[in-house]
Amino acid sequence: MKAMHRRISLLACLAAMMPAALSPALAQDQSPQHDVTQLRDRIAIEQLLRDYGRTIDERNFDAFGNLFTEDGEYGSGPSMTVGPEAIAEGMRSAFESNIFGFAEPNYHVFFNTVIDLHGDRATATSMSFYVVPGDDGSPEIAMMASYADELVRTEEGWKFQSRVVEGLMAPSP
Repeated sequence: MKAMHRRISLLACLAAMMPAALSPALAQDQSPQHDVTQLRDRIAIEQLLRDYGRTIDERNFDAFGNLFTEDGEYGSGPSMTVGPEAIAEGMRSAFESNIFGFAEPNYHVFFNTVIDLHGDRATATSMSFYVVPGDDGSPEIAMMASYADELVRTEEGWKFQSRVVEGLMAPSP
């Protein structure tokens, strides 16, 4: 009978330790302060992602460029632009050329955001629709894109270290 009690006790101890062994996240600091910090970081990152769309839609390209770190990268595949000034100028040029001939007003709609926090760094993915006026003036989805982000906390708040854009349903120029 004693041997059975020892086995049950041993199994109970092992069962109690299993969640921490199976998930390192469970062993991390889960204090209320840690939770508050994570919530604040998520809110700040979500605001950064909204500011991305807002600054483009307002054509505030300098503010758009300032969403990136000094060595921040933005673009698609091999054509990455580096640094806030170059990123702002590249976006300004793209909108001025309007190669697709989109009418205004046009705007971004973002969705499916996933944020993974890693201390002062984070990764995020999201998607967007680009909405333009159709021939009859009603909203029409013109493009769809996905984003893969590397984010970093700076003295000025969260910024993009890298934002890679992939066109999913883009028209031909």
